[in-house]
Amino acid sequence: MSLDDFKEELAALLHPEPDEDGHLPQEYPHPRLREAHALDFSYFEDGFSSEGASTHRYTLLCPEGDEAIHALTRNQDVPESLFESSLRLFADSIIAYYEKPERAGELHFYPPVILTFWSGFETFVRHSSELLIATVPTVPDVVVNFLREREYFVDNRGRIKERSRFQPVLDRYSALLAHGYNWSVDRSNRFWKSLITAKELRDYYTHLDVREPRGISTEEVLEFMEAILLAIIWPSSALQRTLLLGIYRIYELWELMYRYSHDYRERPFFLEWHLRDRYLFHCNFEGVDRVRFPSMQDEHYFSRKDNEG
Repeated sequence: MSLDDFKEELAALLHPEPDEDGHLPQEYPHPRLREAHALDFSYFEDGFSSEGASTHRYTLLCPEGDEAIHALTRNQDVPESLFESSLRLFADSIIAYYEKPERAGELHFYPPVILTFWSGFETFVRHSSELLIATVPTVPDVVVNFLREREYFVDNRGRIKERSRFQPVLDRYSALLAHGYNWSVDRSNRFWKSLITAKELRDYYTHLDVREPRGISTEEVLEFMEAILLAIIWPSSALQRTLLLGIYRIYELWELMYRYSHDYRERPFFLEWHLRDRYLFHCNFEGVDRVRFPSMQDEHYFSRKDNEG
């Protein structure tokens, strides 16, 4: 497989040719989802109409003047666009590293790929939650507030106040699945465990623990992205309905990256330096212990004082 082959396949997926009627190809689950993950997509075989089509049972009419749905409609492509943006950046990394003799380098592509891809998942959860709230009147208020990360309380003057209350995205996703689809997440399932691992990697780059420097490999980034996609595709398979239109097209893009990627490792520039002897580092705080951490000027001063003594 050549780099030209990769670029050609990538262009075909990003810019598909319409059929003779002007319609773009219908998204369909990639065979890998059945073969590697044993997922069931029988609902694609009913032959009546595809999801998203005007005749499908899950395609509904929005009444005039429904501003909540109008706002959500204007943002409905954002999760898919964020996933695609991240994969485009990862494609750039494949092209940049494809024939590079060194198989390790500085942090460049992988951290923004991770952060952008995760933002696609978070946006999907938030958008779906708002759509649930706007269309299902029986969702309990306590669940609405949980999904919107807000709470109400009474202040010391007896007034009802509202404030933000952070709720972990995976907990909100579980609540969305429970109240939107009557489907309880099996937290022992391998797909859920992989999603937790993916979140831990995202958290590392969001709230970097600078006391634990680490590199990241191509394989880790690919596993991270697939775990997030499967977290949406796995319930879709179980519920026999697609939770996010476009997710199978995104997975097909991911599978292309999977086939063409070569192992590479990005890491902090100084990660593999052997820092055993004394060396210089930048530190400009007030009150630094200059006996323990002297500057070169301090060294000359202390040396001169010792000689004079």
